[in-house]
Amino acid sequence: MFSIIKLPTSSQHARRTHTKSRHGCKTCKERKLKCDEAHPVCGNCSRRFVDPPECDYTTASKRKSGAGIRLEAGIESSHDPISTSTSDPIRHSRTPRGGMRDARLALPSELRAELLDPFLTYPASNVRGVDVLLRYYLQTAVYASFPWQPRSPTNPTTTYFVPLVLTDAVLFHATLQLSMLRCEKKAAEWRNVDSASLQGECIRLLRERVEVENDGFGKGVCDQTISAVVALAAFEHERDNLRMLRMHMDGLKRMVDIRGGLNAIRQTNAMVANSVFWIFVVAMYEIPYPAFDRNLPAFAPHEHNLHIPIVPERLDVHSHFSDIDPSLSVATTSRSTDMSIDLIAPDLANPVASVLISIQHVSHLVPTNDAYPTAATSSVVLTRMCTLLSHLLSLTPRDLQSSSVAPGAVQPSYLLSECTRLALLLHVFTPWRGLPPDGTLSMKLLLYQLITTLKDFLASSDYENRVLVLWIFAAGGVAAGCMPERKWFVGHLVEMVEAMGIESWEIWKAHLRNIVWHDNLCGPKYRALWDEIDAKRKELEEN
Repeated sequence: MFSIIKLPTSSQHARRTHTKSRHGCKTCKERKLKCDEAHPVCGNCSRRFVDPPECDYTTASKRKSGAGIRLEAGIESSHDPISTSTSDPIRHSRTPRGGMRDARLALPSELRAELLDPFLTYPASNVRGVDVLLRYYLQTAVYASFPWQPRSPTNPTTTYFVPLVLTDAVLFHATLQLSMLRCEKKAAEWRNVDSASLQGECIRLLRERVEVENDGFGKGVCDQTISAVVALAAFEHERDNLRMLRMHMDGLKRMVDIRGGLNAIRQTNAMVANSVFWIFVVAMYEIPYPAFDRNLPAFAPHEHNLHIPIVPERLDVHSHFSDIDPSLSVATTSRSTDMSIDLIAPDLANPVASVLISIQHVSHLVPTNDAYPTAATSSVVLTRMCTLLSHLLSLTPRDLQSSSVAPGAVQPSYLLSECTRLALLLHVFTPWRGLPPDGTLSMKLLLYQLITTLKDFLASSDYENRVLVLWIFAAGGVAAGCMPERKWFVGHLVEMVEAMGIESWEIWKAHLRNIVWHDNLCGPKYRALWDEIDAKRKELEEN
């Protein structure tokens, strides 16, 4: 739900070609950069811009031995990445005046091939071919994995996560190992990579850090180490090595507990917490999702400049984004009931109802360019969405029933609440399906749970055709794309649209928009589902 981000225009135009030089200067040769022999403009600026601005970047460069190579100031950006109290000390680079300044690690807003130079900065490694893997990661993998977002200055991954990769040896090797698995098919580039040595180096570095440095709350459970374990678990998941997957996930769960829970990690680096959330979602087919967020953390959107016009919700059901517009705090009116819309049914459990409204609010927020003025706001929205989904996964059957219900008994409204919970999860997860680490297996598990619960709900006395139930079946039908279960959803939807008098795509869309809808993400897939429903309906009428 976070893919609609418009890229800002720039007054500076990128140079399309670069003229090679046979006689480069010594400085560029040491840095292994192409040399245009233009001074005092640095090579980075002259390669990127036709008319480069004034540049005070010194061309003097010294190779650093030991832990790693310093980041040259030429690739600094205006972003201000989040730093953690447990991370490595901030690296510094010399200014032309001889002073010291922070070398904030952040990628440029666009990563073209001529801009990338893996020799600029990364931890030292004894593994052959890491430069190939790093180039692939920075050019491709970082933009083709969870959470998907395009190349832009508002991309939270390049701003808040990549800097950790480029400064921590354990996370660096673990990330490149995952990249190695993704680019294995590119034989021409991958043949020089020592995969066996890289895998062994990852385990050695991780064991050394956990065993030697984990005295209380130290680097053994810092954000970088946790992210490294996430990458190793994703690697084993992609290789179908379930034994190693369980081992890494068990260790990751203990590390999160030592840190004080997933929400404590969100306070230091939200993107690290989001990656932890996603790997536990991916592994649900083998390991139950831990109850990280039984109680939803407080959130004040107005503190992050998130203000959008939304329809006031019922007074007795408050959205977790309700103060996204401060005027809503005094709202006393109920939602419109046009077209028999029952967004929040009286018998829908409040934890599910409030999250449903919150996700609807986010769906209104995402399509606007102003919603993502910076990478920080993009990270806030993504993190809150992951937190809401974690809360849904942490709910128990007892949470969806009234406290007056006897233990072991099932409240009639429980089935509707459970169906809505599963449909919400599938609705948000479906656009993320296929992104490495791929969560398709876990999504199929949720889909089978939804089908089982819907069968019980259809057989209950509480079942009736209404908009919320229509949306649940539609969300399940979209999630079942290219699967045999799709026909089951289409068959029931044919009956429902006939009973509700829905005869066109416009009416179908108008009903679904009143629950949760996002034009760019929902439009094509739900239109394809409607075409199948309409074709099946006409086929049955003719016969």
